[in-house]
Amino acid sequence: MRPVPQHRGHAARNRRSKRCSGCCSKCQLFVSYLLVIIGILFLALASWLFFFRGDLIPLIHSHFYRNCIHLAVACGFFNIIIGFLVHSAVNNRCALVFYLLILIFSMILEGCLVYFTFSYHATYIQELNVSLPSDMLNKYGHEDQITAAINFMQRDGKCCGSNAFNDWPKPEVEDHYLPYAKTVHLRVQYVPDSCCKATHQRKGCALSDSPNNIFYKGCLPFLKEEVYNNLNFLFTVTGASLLLHVFNLFFGCCACFKSDEDDDEDPFKDYDQEMHLFD
Repeated sequence: MRPVPQHRGHAARNRRSKRCSGCCSKCQLFVSYLLVIIGILFLALASWLFFFRGDLIPLIHSHFYRNCIHLAVACGFFNIIIGFLVHSAVNNRCALVFYLLILIFSMILEGCLVYFTFSYHATYIQELNVSLPSDMLNKYGHEDQITAAINFMQRDGKCCGSNAFNDWPKPEVEDHYLPYAKTVHLRVQYVPDSCCKATHQRKGCALSDSPNNIFYKGCLPFLKEEVYNNLNFLFTVTGASLLLHVFNLFFGCCACFKSDEDDDEDPFKDYDQEMHLFD
């Protein structure tokens, strides 16, 4: 019976390689769990913007803002899928390659989200300066979505008008019953009831434009701050997710390459197994 050759130096290299591969796999697992948390944050933020602050969306005419919300939902789902696939990727090389492809696609989506948030961050002030006064003067009372959005904004922001309450046009009528016909201001309501300071706004509560009755400050600063904060939240979460994706891609590639090296560095693996059959 021939003795089975022992390759001690090769076995030591194999142990080091397997130890390094195991370390990469553990780091990959940890980063993937963090990505699941980031994915939940994406979905929570998108739900907040759509369901709780969605009444303001008709006042934001740029498609960039809507695209940011849609991409946040997609990124959240992909991050959660990545977290669920990591266990299969650690134990199977084919699953690991598929996992890395999904990871790269998710990074592309998040790159698009960074682009949309950064691009709209540079233009939203100029857009709102023009669009909000125009919507209040031309579309309020004529388009239901714009009317509901302006009422929601004025109640939530405790404001009235775009820059001030007197942005709402005050009606003037010509009184033909006076000796000399002239234009006079009548005591009529010219601001919406959503401008009232009262907690329970009843119909006609904004008839008096007294500072004790209605808000005097405009809503433009409130809407700008709302959009600014939302874009910053999206940009921060996306930046953190992209950073984790880079780490995850690095550890995944390391695990894949190390598994290839284990196969290449063991030319006597099949020979040893065959020799053990004769023991």
